[in-house]
Amino acid sequence: MQKKLKIRLLPIFIFMAVLTLSIKINNVFDMYNNQTKQALTISTSKALAEEQLNKETAELTDILQGGSKNPAAKTDNPNNAFTQSEIMILQELADRREILDLRAKEIDKRAIQLKVAEEEIDKKLRQLKDYEQKLQKLVNEYSQKEQSNIDSLVKLYASMKPKDAARIFNNMDMDITVTLLKGMKPSASSAILSQMESEKAQAVTAQLIGNNI
Repeated sequence: MQKKLKIRLLPIFIFMAVLTLSIKINNVFDMYNNQTKQALTISTSKALAEEQLNKETAELTDILQGGSKNPAAKTDNPNNAFTQSEIMILQELADRREILDLRAKEIDKRAIQLKVAEEEIDKKLRQLKDYEQKLQKLVNEYSQKEQSNIDSLVKLYASMKPKDAARIFNNMDMDITVTLLKGMKPSASSAILSQMESEKAQAVTAQLIGNNI
């Protein structure tokens, strides 16, 4: 009887062992499946987060670079991460940047115009300097020629008799008379003055004294 009981209990033990092993194996598969699903969920969430971040970055770059000029087009997208006020601020910044770019271009344009004007002024100044040098050269040449003529007249009148020279000087312009007498030696000019009319001689003498003071 005991032997038969042992024989009948053996299948039961075997069945229980197989059942326990099956339960453990199912638990292992469940754990593996849960971990796999969790990993897939994390990977999917990470991918979605990265996609959303890239999308937001692209939208921000597009707005800052003046891409979209219609804020309403951005707000129609339910997945948009920017609020209406943020988009308005970004749009205002983009508009200000555009204004600053225009001002920078205008400043560059004026700088070029100013540089051209300065170059033109420098060119005119160089031309004026050349004209001044040429004019000064002509004045010097004229002065030398005039002085040469004066020297010739001084020699001419100094070689004449004082009485004849005095008669001519009486009717000569005061400035020319003073210039010619001033170029003569004192002995020649005094001899001519002594033969000139008294009023003219006094006026010439006053001019000579005044020039020598």
